Amino acid sequence: MSATSKSSLSAHNYYARTAVVPLGRPDTAVDMLRIAGEIVHPSEGLVIALVISLGNVEQTATVSDELQAIIQEFSHAGSEQRVELVTEMAESVSRGILDVARERGSDVIILGVQRWDQGQVKLGTVVENVIAAAPCGVLVYPPSHAPSYDQVVVPVDGRLAAANAVRLGISLAIQHSIPLQQLNVQHDYHYNPVHETAIASYEARLTQRRDLRKRIITGSQPAREILGLVTADDLLVLGFSQKTDFERQITNDVSNQLLDQAPGPVILISQVERGRGLRGVIEHSIARFNPRLTQVEQAEMLWSAQKNASSSLDYLVMIVLSAALATLGLLTNSAAVIIGAMLVAPLMSPLSSVSTGLASGILQLTRRASLSLFQGVTLALLISLAMGALLPIDTPTEEMLVRGSPNLLDAAIALVSGGVAAYATARKGIPAALAGVAIAAALMPPICTIGLGLALNYIDLASGASLLFLANIAFIIAAQYITFLWMGMRPSQEREGKSHRHLRVWRLMLVVIALLVLLVFGRLGSQAVDEAHIRARLEAEAFNGATVVEYQVITGLPPGVQLLVQADHAIRPDEVSAAQELLDMLYGQPIQLTVVSRQIVRPLDAMAAAMATLLQDSLPAASIGEFRIHRGEPLVVQAVARAPAPPSQAQIEQLRQEMSALAGAPVELRIAWQQLLAARAPSPTSVSLSLPATSDGG
Repeated sequence: MSATSKSSLSAHNYYARTAVVPLGRPDTAVDMLRIAGEIVHPSEGLVIALVISLGNVEQTATVSDELQAIIQEFSHAGSEQRVELVTEMAESVSRGILDVARERGSDVIILGVQRWDQGQVKLGTVVENVIAAAPCGVLVYPPSHAPSYDQVVVPVDGRLAAANAVRLGISLAIQHSIPLQQLNVQHDYHYNPVHETAIASYEARLTQRRDLRKRIITGSQPAREILGLVTADDLLVLGFSQKTDFERQITNDVSNQLLDQAPGPVILISQVERGRGLRGVIEHSIARFNPRLTQVEQAEMLWSAQKNASSSLDYLVMIVLSAALATLGLLTNSAAVIIGAMLVAPLMSPLSSVSTGLASGILQLTRRASLSLFQGVTLALLISLAMGALLPIDTPTEEMLVRGSPNLLDAAIALVSGGVAAYATARKGIPAALAGVAIAAALMPPICTIGLGLALNYIDLASGASLLFLANIAFIIAAQYITFLWMGMRPSQEREGKSHRHLRVWRLMLVVIALLVLLVFGRLGSQAVDEAHIRARLEAEAFNGATVVEYQVITGLPPGVQLLVQADHAIRPDEVSAAQELLDMLYGQPIQLTVVSRQIVRPLDAMAAAMATLLQDSLPAASIGEFRIHRGEPLVVQAVARAPAPPSQAQIEQLRQEMSALAGAPVELRIAWQQLLAARAPSPTSVSLSLPATSDGG
């Protein structure tokens, strides 16, 4: 290509920045690289020569070495584009091509196809899957080994695909310095002013008007007339509409005959239309994060979903074992055992089948998977109910209480878990994520908590766990359904037409359940905020220096509140009375209050330990019970001592002075003395005698 041609084209948006060229056969690599070099930008373009490995490392290495030598020879032959050899490990050829094109931000994928001995072109499953799910334009080219052409021929029927073909045809015509023959097919012509304006702007790029030739095809069999005008030295460029109309176009008479019977090389080009400017950049970036599934991958998912939708012996056995394991973990308050039950619970399989059936429009699959899910849940509930009734336990454990008090965070966990499960199911390369999904979803422990709550007659616990399980089910299915739609799974037109009403019913039911769960969770969240406010007021106005660890509302007449209060001192009756008055005022009715006190006992520091030792040494005949220091001015030391006879006032004063010297500050000593009376009494009694020792010796 001449420098003049390059400079004239470089100012126009004809070129792709990045082109992905899958190369599986070294004998066609040169021709495919040549076409790629004509598509990408002359100086800034990048051609990715892609080798897909399906696991045969030795064969992949051999092909890569051969292609590397061909690429070096191609680059030394005068090509200015950068060519990068990339090897991709993938589950399938089409998936590898699509992943590389998406991750590298490709503008076009160039696919080579073969010709049969009869002259027909064989597209193959790989080409069809890539065309249906490509995030960018696709160019289909049967290698011809023809380095030059006499002219470029482009049939035009007014559609957008034809406009894209004209743009590519003009680009190739300028590069090869050959004329372009535009054949306007009048049969079934679709007039569109926007497309006509675009075609006219492309034609204006030709340096000379004589390089453009136009001819009108008026017959009812345009393919025959076009074939009569094309020779073996002409390059035929056809446009097709990606993802929607390709199958229809590739099976009609015109496209079939032109692709199969053209005597020379043929190029089929599609282009994903995006907005200009910032909108185009955003749409191009979004396309990189849309791992659209191919038809083969969707078929594999449907087959796997149909297999997992039916209840089997293995499924029922794993339900029994995982339910028993989860129940034992809840009863023993063992998080490790509960995690083990999550890992082996098989409930995620029918859940994924339900979502797959909704996304694909196969309602029979959804119904069968729902029945299997119901069987598994019922069986697990019965197992936990029986074990809760037979095993010796009277009160719920902490692990059970956690699952009996769900909140909005649990709904968020279920939503994210469903998305991870759907993505891991569709992307075969990341099966390790399924273990994380099993832990995050936690379907089995809430079911077993329901059974244990019913067995122990804790209805509030059972209802809370039921809400948690319902939230997990609803949000996991919803997240999987949305993820499958995002990855391109849709009902076929036949399925959509037959079951449209039933699909709407299922989807509406799912939305209603999700909304109800959200409303309940919102109410619980509001209650949690209210309870946090009440806790703060109780700590500030009733329990001075204490912490309200647990706040539990007990339904009944009258309603009750149970508090677990933690402090480093004993809770006094007047503090409980203040809490009672505050709760009655906040609730606007009498509240039956129960306060459980948990006192913190901290180890003595060095000075306190020394004072305790000094106290015991000074009163060797006494038994020292409670010993406490209140730091302030002065330092207050309190103790409880038991002995047959109390010490003298002089001993107490001497002890106070020694403690003051030890602390380096004045000490106020307060000893509650319990004197043991004569042993002749039927039972020992004690008399409390307080001997305060003050700094003035009083």
